Amino acid sequence: MSQTLMKKTVIEGGRGGVDEVRRKFSEVRDAYKNVLPKVDPALINDILERTRASGEGGEGEEPLSYTIEVFTKEGIDAEAARQYIISKTGMAPAIFDKGTHYVTNQKLTLEMLKEISDSPDVVEVHGSFCGGVGMRGAYFERRW
Repeated sequence: MSQTLMKKTVIEGGRGGVDEVRRKFSEVRDAYKNVLPKVDPALINDILERTRASGEGGEGEEPLSYTIEVFTKEGIDAEAARQYIISKTGMAPAIFDKGTHYVTNQKLTLEMLKEISDSPDVVEVHGSFCGGVGMRGAYFERRW
């Protein structure tokens, strides 16, 4: 095989693999937007990577601990939202920004994120892995 033909084959073959990664990534991001439109893609990636790495996350497996921050529309009854969060998670949220920013340390699954994202009162959801330790307070700010 000539040098030129070999270089062309390597470049095209290498690019083809990269193009496939780009295409698959685009498909994944589209799925995120369709299924979990209000959830930060970084949080979804983190949950998927950690559950994949640990072998957890399947039926009956123990969910991992995250600090999640949920931003809501204005005018939500903060006490009713607080009680709802406690009933669902067993954890009392910290409430910020005049009742539009709720922070909890809790076990989290993709199914839980779906339920949160599907709420008409929720604007966006962010979070980070805490491994059961938790954060001291709010970290994210709402994107305007």
